[in-house]
Amino acid sequence: MTDQYLKPNPEALKKIKHIVVLMMENRSFDNLLGWLYDEQSPPDGQHFEGLSDNMWNPLNNIDTDGIPFTEQVFVRKNGEAPRFGPRKLKELNYPVKMNYPDPDPGEGYKDTNHQLFEHYNVALLYPPEPTNMGFVNNYLNAQLYGTYSFGDTPTDPRNIMCCYTPEQTPVLSTLAMHFAVCDHWHCSVPSQTLPNRDFIHAATSTGFVNNKPTADCDALTIYQVIQDNMDKGRNDLNWGIYSGTSDGKQFSLTRTIMTQLQDPEYDDHFHGIEQFYADAKAGNLPSYSFLEPQFSGPLQNDQHPAQDITPGEHLMAKIYDSVVNSPAFNETLLVITYDEHGGCFDHVAPPGATPPDGYPGTPGQDGFLFNRMGIRVPAVVINPHIRKGLIGRPSGYTPFDHTSVIKTVYNCFDLPGHLTERDKAAPDLSCLLTLNDPRTDFPTVNPLPLGEPVDMDQNNDIQTHSAEVLHKISGIKRHPDEKVHDYLHRAYHQHFHQKQ
Repeated sequence: MTDQYLKPNPEALKKIKHIVVLMMENRSFDNLLGWLYDEQSPPDGQHFEGLSDNMWNPLNNIDTDGIPFTEQVFVRKNGEAPRFGPRKLKELNYPVKMNYPDPDPGEGYKDTNHQLFEHYNVALLYPPEPTNMGFVNNYLNAQLYGTYSFGDTPTDPRNIMCCYTPEQTPVLSTLAMHFAVCDHWHCSVPSQTLPNRDFIHAATSTGFVNNKPTADCDALTIYQVIQDNMDKGRNDLNWGIYSGTSDGKQFSLTRTIMTQLQDPEYDDHFHGIEQFYADAKAGNLPSYSFLEPQFSGPLQNDQHPAQDITPGEHLMAKIYDSVVNSPAFNETLLVITYDEHGGCFDHVAPPGATPPDGYPGTPGQDGFLFNRMGIRVPAVVINPHIRKGLIGRPSGYTPFDHTSVIKTVYNCFDLPGHLTERDKAAPDLSCLLTLNDPRTDFPTVNPLPLGEPVDMDQNNDIQTHSAEVLHKISGIKRHPDEKVHDYLHRAYHQHFHQKQ
């Protein structure tokens, strides 16, 4: 039996020269990987924290006589009919849908509280134990009363308990089963996209827990730490941020929201995704590469609900293929993860966390003390020194969160200090590098066929708030009939690449 709680392995990090992180959008661990080992046992006697048929959430319902009752809504596979108790309605036809959940669930701080605690407001210093029993009722409420209201015809709120199978996520699942899957990796904040992306860049969100009212963050980032060491003579270091657009007009969400990266001196560190493929092929990747999907438009591939997840699988496949075929693969650590759960169901209670400024923490937005992590997100780590089929968890009481990436960058490249108390306390990823000699048995990945591109009419928070930030920093106005996607790419290109 293999020990899954792995001790740090700092010597192994000396083998790594390139760290690559792809961060996708708004999916929980159970939503994409919960059924990973449903039909087989995990290798080497390991335990996998996945789904089982007996998991459920309550739904406040009313019977035909108008009498309220609590319905048990069981977790199910995408394509299966809902179950009522032990009974499966096999006679009903429930087709596989690759864009569940649709519409977009609630994902803000108070919605996440409701999903975890069945209450929108909870104690701040000593919160109760999460039960993860509020996802269905919160999905119902979010559709009826949330930011985007769907009136009298919302979708079935039971669909939030519908999770994808390995056959429906062949790229992510294949990589998870052939390298390391981290089944206790939590997002850093129990809330939305932008504060969680702040944490992977800066180990803080400067007090914000929601995408609004402030969508930009003025914190020092890991990229500037690398740059400072480069300026001091470290010729072995470099960094790059690659945007998932290849239409000639880049848009980097990272540069848009992290204000300290907007200085023109950093222009040469921002590229389109095609440049990443070229750098990987040449074995010339930076020390640290951060990759973004495309967040909007008909080629959107970030997997944000209610987008089809298949284009995101194609993006992962192309990135994996470029890395596995790179002459520097043995020295490259590829991490695929997600910024936050996006309101999708997950059954594991998030743990406590070290506040960025230390205990007891300074109250931020809504009084939050940053003393607990968010919900689990998918995380797969790829390198030839990782044993096939590893289900990896760090030893000790602190699981992985997004700041584990920052901790790994610091430790891998011998950078002094830390950004905040959160990344100082985080475990790095060295424990996953369990093999002395690199493997040569690498899987091929085959995503499902793409459907017709769909340009969503509904703009999500990322797109809307990015447009607000770009308008603020550039002064470039959006044309009255201009789509948000077109404005983002036009304004970003004009501001960062066509300055007079």
